[in-house]
Amino acid sequence: MNDQDDWRDWQDEGWPFEDALAEAIAAWDGKSKAMIAEVHDQLAEADRDYLPLLIDFVAEDELSDGATWLLKHALENGVKAKDLPYIAPALVAATQSARWPTQLHMLQILPMLDVSDDLRPAVQGLVFGALPAKRAMLRAWAYAGADQLAVHHADLRMRVMQILDRAREQETAASVLARLKHCRF
Repeated sequence: MNDQDDWRDWQDEGWPFEDALAEAIAAWDGKSKAMIAEVHDQLAEADRDYLPLLIDFVAEDELSDGATWLLKHALENGVKAKDLPYIAPALVAATQSARWPTQLHMLQILPMLDVSDDLRPAVQGLVFGALPAKRAMLRAWAYAGADQLAVHHADLRMRVMQILDRAREQETAASVLARLKHCRF
């Protein structure tokens, strides 16, 4: 693909779907909601590998922010968590990512996932890895994720209660305090 090609012309140009999706995500400026939503609108129904490719792209730094935004958007717009049976690698990739938007999007997806069994190790890694983050918004969603884990896993409740109690005493960021108010533990 050269600079004059546009991902929107992928079928006319004979591009593989994977390349078109990667190009579309790479073209996103990282800010425009309309621009990334267009990717979803144009490509979500174009190929059955849309969601699996997004999960794979979370491991690629240059694509991870857009891929996680699209996963979150898909879940918010009708995709069911059961349609993402292999999301654990994306959670692990987000845990290992140095990109805060990638981590944030995956933390924001957690309330839509069943964190009870198979996903527990991956979710636990993401949540507890994000608790000491410098960005308040990451910590806020990590606290919410810890609370969600405690709801489903009795063996984590004491640890999570201690973490949340300490956070309620020490945190001053409004985004964190707002999330803590919704925590059950």
